[in-house]
Amino acid sequence: MGPRKSVLAITLLAGLAVGALLAQGVVRAASEAPPKGAPPAGLGKAGPSGPPPPPDVTLATVEQKTVPVEYEYVGVSQASKTVEVRSRVLGFLETRDFQEGAYIAQGTRLFTIDPRSFKADLQISQAQVEQAQSGLKLAQQEVKRLQAVRDPGSIAQADLDQKLAAEANAAALLRLAKAQMAKTELDLSYTEIVAPLTGYIGKALKEIGSFVDSGQNSLLAVMQQVDPIYVSFQVSEKEYLAARGATDKGTVVLAAGNTEPYIEITLLDGSTYSSRGKLNFENANVNLQTGTVELRGTFDNPEKRVKPGQFVKVHVRGWERPNTVVVPQRAVSQSPKGAFVYVVGDDKKAERRVVTMGSWVGQDWIVLDGLKPGEQVIVDGLAKIMMPGMPVNPTPAAPAAEPAKAQ
Repeated sequence: MGPRKSVLAITLLAGLAVGALLAQGVVRAASEAPPKGAPPAGLGKAGPSGPPPPPDVTLATVEQKTVPVEYEYVGVSQASKTVEVRSRVLGFLETRDFQEGAYIAQGTRLFTIDPRSFKADLQISQAQVEQAQSGLKLAQQEVKRLQAVRDPGSIAQADLDQKLAAEANAAALLRLAKAQMAKTELDLSYTEIVAPLTGYIGKALKEIGSFVDSGQNSLLAVMQQVDPIYVSFQVSEKEYLAARGATDKGTVVLAAGNTEPYIEITLLDGSTYSSRGKLNFENANVNLQTGTVELRGTFDNPEKRVKPGQFVKVHVRGWERPNTVVVPQRAVSQSPKGAFVYVVGDDKKAERRVVTMGSWVGQDWIVLDGLKPGEQVIVDGLAKIMMPGMPVNPTPAAPAAEPAKAQ
């Protein structure tokens, strides 16, 4: 066999071998092909296996109960009385008899104005009174002498009338002298300036040696009574009308044992003031600039713990709202269109329900409209709700503790 025929033979044998190998691979691939309907290679168990199960959620029952009603505001404390201590007479301050900022009892001497000129005026007035008394006594004796004459025609009636007029004039002069003496005594008493009330006194606005009068230069100090102390706070017109309307309709009533609402205050350090207060003032007008109504409470303050000018948190309590629908706060979600909850019925589907909310009461939220007692709302698992109407796997929530009622 020649060289050319040998090459052709070798090539033919190689082609037959490759073809045999290819045929063997096709047969093996066919035998290992997945059955019809099986997932493509590479997906295996991680591939989709149907819709996911309903998400687990926790439900709470919508309740109807009597809940305490509380209104909360920001208030400021005020002295129950503020009095300006002023001079009533002209003179130079001689003494200052108090420590600035001290707590002073009513009637305590605060200042003394130089009394010497007033004492001299009093002595003059006393002398004038004595002079008037002597003049009156003389006039009375002259009248008695004329009236003692019994003989007809011995004296002229004009003479008697003149003496009677002199007696009346002397009596008037005596009254005038006594009035002037009383005024000088009063002016002398004004030289000793005493505390007009029991309370704190501020800085002395005039020092010893200053000249004071009864006009623009008369202010010496300012005193404030802090027991009792007032707390003033502002209520918006809308909230005021809503609260008044609720009490008028009977949806909000005084709690059992209360004859009137009361006030408690929380100080800036978070502590609750021990004394309860009473509402003692409601402004007759609505403030046109702020649209609010001013209310005020009064508190006993024997330990002087609250000073005028402190900011406090005001809690107005003593009312309750009977037959009120409430839900746990965590059941309520917010959207641009308002508050809503998910209600689960017998079909175990999450229904989105728009609700009108009131105020918070402990861990609950008052529902004014949109829910009925006995309905079930989702409290846990809200993030699993992808769309309204989807099925859920509900579990009842553990009972919550009752909110503490107002005392």
